[in-house]
Amino acid sequence: MKSLELQPPGLAWWTVEPDSQVIEHTIQCLVPSSTIQVTFLAESALNKIYDVKIDNEVFVMRVSLPVGPYYKTMSEVSTVDWIYHTTKIPVPRVITYQSSRDNPIGFEWITMTKMPGRPLKELWRSLSFSAKASLVGEFAAYSSCLFGKQFQGIRNLYEKASILHDSGKEHMPARLPDVDRIVSMHFFWGSHILQDVHRGQFTSKKDCESTLDNLPSSDLESDDEDDEDDADDAIRTSEIIGKLKTLLPSIFSPNGDNPEPSVLVHDDLSSRNILVHDNGELAAILDWECVPALPLWKACYYPAFLKGPPRPNAMALFRESPCLEKHTGTPRQGKSTFTLTPSHLEQQCHSSMLTARE
Repeated sequence: MKSLELQPPGLAWWTVEPDSQVIEHTIQCLVPSSTIQVTFLAESALNKIYDVKIDNEVFVMRVSLPVGPYYKTMSEVSTVDWIYHTTKIPVPRVITYQSSRDNPIGFEWITMTKMPGRPLKELWRSLSFSAKASLVGEFAAYSSCLFGKQFQGIRNLYEKASILHDSGKEHMPARLPDVDRIVSMHFFWGSHILQDVHRGQFTSKKDCESTLDNLPSSDLESDDEDDEDDADDAIRTSEIIGKLKTLLPSIFSPNGDNPEPSVLVHDDLSSRNILVHDNGELAAILDWECVPALPLWKACYYPAFLKGPPRPNAMALFRESPCLEKHTGTPRQGKSTFTLTPSHLEQQCHSSMLTARE
């Protein structure tokens, strides 16, 4: 497989740090008469996040690694804009953005409205069952909404025209976005970003999987194994992959030239990317940077915040729960540390999803 020789600056996980003063100057140039204050907020695998205070209003800027130059930024901007105008899902609004590294900051960036609420991760344990059930119902309704807005082919959303007009003009009216090259972690994680492979658009999931199948093989054939055990594991894994490839024709039926129906799938609906108010009401859903349109069956899974590993001490926690005493009259044993785990809401989620589909 051909490998891309040039590695974008800063790609090796922030070998170059964004300069807060340069960020401040960049925003100041956009609003010369305003007072600007930039504060580092957090970082994720692909972004550094800053609070940008313009006079008395706070926005959020995401400065991104160049893992998908141009396409990653434009896809996120287009996706958020489309969701904002065609659904009731609470998402940030894009204020301005730069889809090229050719700017003083040296990285692509997006400035968005700062949404209210706190990460669900911080409040989950303190929420009542009814609040959790209501939240699950909201997600079921939003999932049903997206499922009803289907596309054709496996790819990401883009707008041909600029998403934002010049300052002072009305925002562009919503319309069905164009669908193009896929932006997915699978295509740029590790050494994959340097491999010259087709990145969409794909007519079907079979076409996409055929491309992805070539990526792990190149990793397994590399010379970076530390010891003999790792080398043996790599050989066995490569053999298994080879056998699995022969099953693809029986799993993915040929579609001919007809693109496969697809739907937007946010596969990182973790408790970190969900903001809620103190009473548990949904405030915002974040992180739409790698959200492609995938086959319909990919949308039929529980969101990440409802998944979790089995808890071997679940029965002991239940015996200590105040719920036991409230509903059965049986005194609880010791101080309660019991909280509703994601698996406990699985049945509620399933019921809510069925109701939403109806």
